[in-house]
Amino acid sequence: MHTQTPPRSLLHASIAGALLAAAFAAPAADKPREASFGKGKGSGSYLTRDQLRNCLSQQARLASRDEEMLKEQTALTSAKADFARSGAELKEQLAALDRTDPEAVNAYNERAAARDKGIDAYEARVPGFNERVEAIKTERESFGKGCDNRRYFEEDEIAIRKGK
Repeated sequence: MHTQTPPRSLLHASIAGALLAAAFAAPAADKPREASFGKGKGSGSYLTRDQLRNCLSQQARLASRDEEMLKEQTALTSAKADFARSGAELKEQLAALDRTDPEAVNAYNERAAARDKGIDAYEARVPGFNERVEAIKTERESFGKGCDNRRYFEEDEIAIRKGK
């Protein structure tokens, strides 16, 4: 029994085709993966590794500052609610206050003075808080201009996170 072998030219053509396909497939597999900051598709030139390092640092700093500001805002909101509640309590106590009893009047005045002192401290904190919020807003705008929706290579991000 005799099996037919394919002609040499056909064999060479199939090998050449396989090599050619492998040659074109290899660069596609080696193409670096890219990512971008923000929600949109990245555009513009790619960030250099130093630019990416700065953007990652700024992004982490903003996240940390956002967390701090949220905690402080929660504390301020809670203090404001406490002042409203203590104001209502003082109003009720004033209505029931025996004005002929000097000790009761002094105790009421001390509670009212303590509340007023707390309100003064609260009001002193608010402008500083607002300034820090504005500073974060300015930094966020800077991040948006320099980093948001900018493309970078994931291998650069991995290298930066490894400390390179």
